[in-house]
Amino acid sequence: MTGLSGLSGRRVLVVGNFGNGNTGDEALLARALQELPATAEVSVLSRNPRMVEWTHAVPARPMTPLSFAAALRWCQAVLVVGGGMFGAGLPPLVRLLPSVVAAAEAAGRDTFYLAIGVYPGTPPLAMRGLRAAARAGRITVRDELSVRTLGVAVPNVGDLALRLEPESPEAADRALVAAGVDRNRPLLLLSLKALPSAERMGVAVDSCLRAARRWRDHGGEVAAVSLSTHADYGLGLARRDSVLAGELAERLGAEVPVVGPQLPPGLAKAVVGRASAVLGLRLHALVFAVGSGVPCAGFAWEEKTRAFLAESPGATAVTGVDEVEDWVERTVTGVVV
Repeated sequence: MTGLSGLSGRRVLVVGNFGNGNTGDEALLARALQELPATAEVSVLSRNPRMVEWTHAVPARPMTPLSFAAALRWCQAVLVVGGGMFGAGLPPLVRLLPSVVAAAEAAGRDTFYLAIGVYPGTPPLAMRGLRAAARAGRITVRDELSVRTLGVAVPNVGDLALRLEPESPEAADRALVAAGVDRNRPLLLLSLKALPSAERMGVAVDSCLRAARRWRDHGGEVAAVSLSTHADYGLGLARRDSVLAGELAERLGAEVPVVGPQLPPGLAKAVVGRASAVLGLRLHALVFAVGSGVPCAGFAWEEKTRAFLAESPGATAVTGVDEVEDWVERTVTGVVV
């Protein structure tokens, strides 16, 4: 991967949204660790160091100001691993991160941003720091929208999770069976996610409900994958993925098995890879599907999701019930006899 070969034998501090119960972010970290030279000495700045150490078998530090300062003194290089990190509504610490990274660079540390997302609405101060790093050749991004937003020619390397090595099909089947999934029927895997817009949330749930009914009418199995322990947008535990799946099952009048959350990233990708089709809102359910060659459709409401779907053959962008039903009918014909 561009820019990382020079980190051989270096003490590298990895920074990102890790240990926060989001399988997509853990998948980015897992792949970034695979990209680093084997001789690099790694420490990860994390919201939950013990969880990161258990999941990835690397040392981790708490994400506190004192710990961050100590880590910057310890390290010889700082690696920021992206995802949709930069865009509108940044929390204060992320807004300041490019300035902190620039200060680390000025203090003699190597710095690099790996496969980050940079989207419209990124605050001016953060954008100035990112553009300076981009002009210095210290950034790769994950989609063309990020290239356009930066306004600097930088490598688009795609989402890191596309190249994550999945666990074995046998391990995935064990996880699916343990959740109650019938592996003798083609599987439609739903990925639900709470949205701040009640209107869009209603459309998404109605679409998934209609898709589940159509898929079951054709003799298929329907399950859900939970890729986060909590809801985004500050919506809390009451709107987490698994709760939404339970509400969908009530409306469907049939069980919808749920796989996850807290799946190791390689197992999560393997589970998605065993589906016949994937429909949903969580970006990394779609990333895992595209990376595994599984047909998928995603609700194109978030900028990062629109950008990914636009660049991904085999992925379909949908925004409403009719589009979802059309996609289900096209897809189910190829997999259900």
